[in-house]
Amino acid sequence: MYKTLLTFATILATSLSYAQSNKNDNEIIVEGTSKIKIQPDIAIFTLTVEKTDSIEKKAIEKLNKEVDGIVKSLYKIGFTNTTVKISDYTVSSSRNEDNDKKRYDASNVLRLEFGLNTKLINKIYEEVQLAGHEDLSISFETKLSDSLEKLTRTKLVEQSIVNAKDNASNISKALNIKLLGIKQVSKNQEVFFEHSAYRVEDLKKASVPQRNDRIMFPTAFDKFDVKEIEVEERITIVYRISN
Repeated sequence: MYKTLLTFATILATSLSYAQSNKNDNEIIVEGTSKIKIQPDIAIFTLTVEKTDSIEKKAIEKLNKEVDGIVKSLYKIGFTNTTVKISDYTVSSSRNEDNDKKRYDASNVLRLEFGLNTKLINKIYEEVQLAGHEDLSISFETKLSDSLEKLTRTKLVEQSIVNAKDNASNISKALNIKLLGIKQVSKNQEVFFEHSAYRVEDLKKASVPQRNDRIMFPTAFDKFDVKEIEVEERITIVYRISN
């Protein structure tokens, strides 16, 4: 899973400060960085259905009918009422400026979150196409599970500390100063998520390709692989120093 590991031993911030009253107040600040690109293990699908009508009741009926069909399609490939969640439901109205007629818009958002699985992802898109659902938009994103992110960050922090210590040692030798001890340690972190959104109409333009072990999507999605997520940890250490 850990495909590419880039460990940076670069000092992003190094400073020396000397206090005239007490030489023990002198300090040096070093930073160590460790970064990794890792395959996400969680997939998240957001399915948004929107229906419009001049009569509110009809707009809601259209919406409910379409959503029921989508839910049945998801049940056919193994999802259950505990895994298909409604994350949003709205009904709004607006008035057409040209003819002063009222329009009602009803929308429903379904959310699926599951372990990243090639076959299941393909089944979702295949079933959506075969069922011919209308007025449906699909948003797809990936993330790290809590357990995987925790394990990854623990390793990155350990590597960042080693980098920072090496940086401090190199600087002390170059400047001919002594490291007396650690005064402070702080940490900040970064993680990047991948997100894509497509309408079902765009998925109907190509056939389902057969590929090997990479995650390849049916229809237009065969052009996209699930990207690795980049995670980074930075550790800053303040050392007390003397000449």
